[in-house]
Amino acid sequence: MRIDLYANWSNVRQATVTDLPDDLPREEIVKRSHEAMDTSRYPAHTAAVRTDEGAPLLFVYRDGRVRNPQ
Repeated sequence: MRIDLYANWSNVRQATVTDLPDDLPREEIVKRSHEAMDTSRYPAHTAAVRTDEGAPLLFVYRDGRVRNPQ
């Protein structure tokens, strides 16, 4: 599993956090996504949690919203 960080609503990826265990509970995924956004070199607005192959699992936003992919 990986977390891709984005600056805004664009599709420009800023950074990727890799090597996350696939069995993390949702609460831990959200926590790690916020940590990644907070420690990113550039201010991140959105964290897209994806499988290693790139399929979206969860979207976490800086304002606290969390949503599943459509």
